[in-house]
Parts: sequence; C-alpha cells; structure tokens
Amino acid sequence: MFDIGGGELVVIILAIIVLFGPKKVPELMKMLGKGMRKVKDAQFELKQQINDIGSEIESPIKEIKDSIEKK
Repeated sequence: MFDIGGGELVVIILAIIVLFGPKKVPELMKMLGKGMRKVKDAQFELKQQINDIGSEIESPIKEIKDSIEKK
C-alpha cells in the first residue's frame, strides 16, 4: 500500500514521539485505529449498497432479456 522502508518508518515514529510526546502516542494510536475502523466500516457499507443496487438492476434486465428471447 505505502512504499515505506524500515529507515523511513523509524524516522516517522521518532517524529511522532518528538511532536506529541511518549505519553500521548498510545492515545493517538488508539484514535487512529478507531478512525481506520470507521473508514473500513463505511467502505464495506458502500460496497454492500452498490451490490444491492446492482442486484436490483440485474433482475429487471434479466426479465427483459428472457421475454425478448421467447419471441
């Protein structure tokens, strides 16, 4: 997903610790995890809605195709 090497990851972690302090890092990670979970849940719901709409559209199209083939 992200093209981050080991050295770059260490620099990012050190920057986070310097900016927010070691006591705030666990709280930030917890908030980040919750946010990512909400994004994934929203993404899943959107996919489900798209699939439902697709199913609703496919059914009438199939009926039309079947009626045309019978003629």
